[in-house]
Amino acid sequence: MKKIVVLVLLAIMVCSVVVGYAQEKKEKMVKMDPATELAKSVERGFALFNDKKLGTSGKTCNDCHMNGGAQVSKMGDMTMNAFDNLAAQYPKFFMMGKRIMTLDQVVNFCITTPLKGKPLAWDDQRLTDLVAYCASVKPAKVKKKE
Repeated sequence: MKKIVVLVLLAIMVCSVVVGYAQEKKEKMVKMDPATELAKSVERGFALFNDKKLGTSGKTCNDCHMNGGAQVSKMGDMTMNAFDNLAAQYPKFFMMGKRIMTLDQVVNFCITTPLKGKPLAWDDQRLTDLVAYCASVKPAKVKKKE
């Protein structure tokens, strides 16, 4: 009988700890502001955009995409367009990759080809941050309803 009482008490304690942990986790999730989290991602992406450690060539994304991608630039004979409404343009045919690509694939193409780095995994936060930054440079203009 003592063993049953001890087991029941132990089960109640475990359940209360699990419920408490779940409640604490839920409260932390609620406290997160989506706009703040996106701004942090864009900020990390900007840092990566200017980081020579993404590859081994000694170059950064900004070496080809001048002014953080905000202006048209040249790379040899090739014109590098500014990042105007970039997120809405993909997937599309990417001339350098010679195929239809998503924006994440294009970012990885740039990391592996001109920067001579290793591709980032699809679930790597750094890839998300770089794409968030690129998409934020010149976002689409939303027409206001009159």
